[in-house]
Amino acid sequence: MMYLNRTFKTVDNPNFRLLWCSSVLCMTPRVMETTILAWIVLELTNSPLQVSYVGALNWAPLLLLGFIGGTLADSFNRKIVFVTTIVFNLLTAIIMTILLVLNLIEVWHTFILAFITGSSHSLGMASRRSLMHDLVGNERVTNAVALDNLGNNTSRIVGPSIAGILIIYGDVKVGYIGICILFVVAVLASIKIKTTHNTDHNLIETNLFRNLIDGLKYVKGQTTLLATVLIACVMNLTITPYVQMTPVMARDVLKVPPDLMGFLLSSHGIGALIGSLVIASVVIHYHGRIYILGSSLALICLFIFSLSETYLFSLIVVLILGIGNAGFNTMQMSLTMLIPRNSKRGASLGAMSLGIGMGPIGMVLTGIVANAIGIANALRINSIVGIICLGLITLLVPSLKQNFAANFDNKNST
Repeated sequence: MMYLNRTFKTVDNPNFRLLWCSSVLCMTPRVMETTILAWIVLELTNSPLQVSYVGALNWAPLLLLGFIGGTLADSFNRKIVFVTTIVFNLLTAIIMTILLVLNLIEVWHTFILAFITGSSHSLGMASRRSLMHDLVGNERVTNAVALDNLGNNTSRIVGPSIAGILIIYGDVKVGYIGICILFVVAVLASIKIKTTHNTDHNLIETNLFRNLIDGLKYVKGQTTLLATVLIACVMNLTITPYVQMTPVMARDVLKVPPDLMGFLLSSHGIGALIGSLVIASVVIHYHGRIYILGSSLALICLFIFSLSETYLFSLIVVLILGIGNAGFNTMQMSLTMLIPRNSKRGASLGAMSLGIGMGPIGMVLTGIVANAIGIANALRINSIVGIICLGLITLLVPSLKQNFAANFDNKNST
């Protein structure tokens, strides 16, 4: 019982519960949408490169808008920014549903809608994370991030499985109707959140451009924070593309149908869920070490996955990869919120979104290489490059391994 109390200690905050629920209700349809779109494009074009374009366009806005989203989180009402982005996701899902019902869907439609959805997600991500910190504070932020990742990973388990089953036994139109319903419920849940910090700002009094420049200078001057962002760049260039390309790996290498493809993606989610539960249940002082260890485990598993031609073995490897990815994802956000001063937390999260924004570049590069020499070889190259870059950053910035739990109070008070 004490173990469970430690694991879910942040859940006693009712506003965090609402934020957690709205986040899950956003992530589940987002994962469903990514899976369904990848399959639609693969069926329409039979091209791994075209599949990579959908994922790239969905995540590319993080490069363009992520840091702006972080500046918005420092400048304006975070709740309003977060709710507004969910509404935009709902509108794009409705448009996609209409196109599918009328049988008007073409490949370029998926590209545009993926970019719009990615844009709204990019602008709202830092506000949602900053709002989380506002609700729970420094002492509980790692537990909150772990529980948030637990929710996201639950969505990654449920979303692809539902999507795969609907493709086989139902229809993608029904899947998109479900996506719309989930987004509506997410909007209703997020509206009820009551913030405990004053995050209201006047648009006229805020110089958004100046805040953007100041934030960039701040991140550049923080070596440990910069190293955290660089590792995020490496991981998103090398690991993130594998999720988008799993339908290709499942069909062309493992030779399995869409429902088993969905279960393969869900296996990643199960592993990440296990990793998030473990992290939420323990007291962590050396966040950077978990960050490096989780990243290393994920990259090693990606290399093994690229060698596999057996579905069951691939399920196990992907599950372990998910565990490592949970360590990477949780510490990525925890470090980004613990290292900076309070007034620069949004900028820090915005900088991290630039790292996450490397994902689309990785997807396109992986798609190009996969078209040339095969998906397995492409993933193998990703894993080798990732391991080398991670090792170099770890050697060059040893401060990433320090005890942040002992230092963050002083850092945030400056």
